[in-house]
Parts: sequence; C-alpha cells; structure tokens
Amino acid sequence: METVRHESRILHPEVQSVGRKQLQDALALEKTTLPYFTKYEYVTLVGTRAQQLADGSKPLVSLDGMLTSDPKFVWAVAEKEVMEHKIPFIIHRRLPNGVSEYWSANDLTIMW
Repeated sequence: METVRHESRILHPEVQSVGRKQLQDALALEKTTLPYFTKYEYVTLVGTRAQQLADGSKPLVSLDGMLTSDPKFVWAVAEKEVMEHKIPFIIHRRLPNGVSEYWSANDLTIMW
C-alpha cells in the first residue's frame, strides 16, 4: 500500500492510512472541543459533498420540493444532508498542543 501511495502521487504526503479500528478508537475518546462546526469546517464539508454530488454521487436525503434547475441545487442538497445529520464524513481537528480529535460530522451541529 505504501508503494502504491508513493508512486501514485494522488494523496498528499501527510495523508496516512487509518484503519477502521483506529478510527473507532479515536472517535470514542473524550473530546476537549465543543460539538459545533467551525465556519471553516462547515464550508469545507458542504463544498466537498457538493462536488461529490455534482460528480454523480447519489444524494442521501429526499429531494422533494427542491428545484433541480436551481444553480445552487447541489449546494442545497449538501446543506440539507448536513442539517439532517446524514453525511458520512469525519472531521479531523488539530489542536495547538499537538493533540488531534476526530469528530463524526453527524455528531456536530451548527451554532450560528
């Protein structure tokens, strides 16, 4: 796996493989930060999901009442997925003391 990653140059050099067990252990640890999205996390998350939807991913929410002709359709679908806590992403927070926290996007809420 390491040679494939090194040769493919698709992933950033700081990206490390994480197994399911490691991720579950990291999510189970007690957190020091609050369970709210920062504005940067929120915009990055919605933008990433909107790009996936634009590239052909299936939406995880109902599209009833949404206009597909709207220029911001994929953005609205991505925001709806975040609001309904149906987005399967993990947020990695690096803290100033060198510790990292992993939050499921479904565990975070919008404070504003």
